[in-house]
Amino acid sequence: MNKFMNILGGCFLTSILMVIATGHALAGGLEDTSEQAFIDADFETEPSANITNPWWTLPGGSEFLYYAETEDECLWNLIEVLGTTNEFFGSYAGTDARIVLDREWADEDCIYEDFDDVYENIEPAETTYDWYAQDLARNIWYMGEDTRDEEGSSEGSFVAGCNGAEAGIVILGDPSKGAFYQQEFLEEEAEDWGKVLNFKIYDEVECMKTKEWTPLEPGEVEHKFYCDGELVLIEELKGKTVIVELIENTWGTPDWPDVGEDTPNPIPQCEDD
Repeated sequence: MNKFMNILGGCFLTSILMVIATGHALAGGLEDTSEQAFIDADFETEPSANITNPWWTLPGGSEFLYYAETEDECLWNLIEVLGTTNEFFGSYAGTDARIVLDREWADEDCIYEDFDDVYENIEPAETTYDWYAQDLARNIWYMGEDTRDEEGSSEGSFVAGCNGAEAGIVILGDPSKGAFYQQEFLEEEAEDWGKVLNFKIYDEVECMKTKEWTPLEPGEVEHKFYCDGELVLIEELKGKTVIVELIENTWGTPDWPDVGEDTPNPIPQCEDD
């Protein structure tokens, strides 16, 4: 373990909204995430699977554990940065992307004391493989995902270049306050958007606050806080606010779960329309 973080969500959120803003430009505006913008971006100078964006850095072999508590359950989210892939299609063909395994567990009534017990005794409520690629300007492009929930639904899955799906940008390389951008696109399946809200200094570390939403789920809004290269806090704002905090960042050799008929695949697959 190279770092252990224990940030109390409420205290962190109160503090981060009280600190001073930095001098970032207030230009804002709509960022171009079109297929042509992807084609024009430089993915050749540096390996595109190396996610080194200073706001969100994903070193291979790292793991990020998040925790949230509601009135009814405790939620655990383990993100594991795995290998690479270049199995994309159309204008996106040949792109090297970083594979990230994202699994979520729901511990009803908060029975277990720690994540090890949850991991050993509860099946994930949702398992997702995400694919990210970074251009020379350090924009992180979201190339798609393959997801399954505990009922076997794959709603939200998409692969850039397949059946009209397009990549989007999940984090800008040079963000400015007010900038907004489409993060993914597959009509009626994946239509997330992001916006840079502000920059703050917390405990001598610069942090960026973003807003994410989708027209497919009106009222569903998330605020995310990126500090020192990590996503440290998520504030979910539908109904009662839920604070999801980063509690541990480790290095290891993540396991590759078995790929079966009812489980997602780490390698993008393009099905016919």
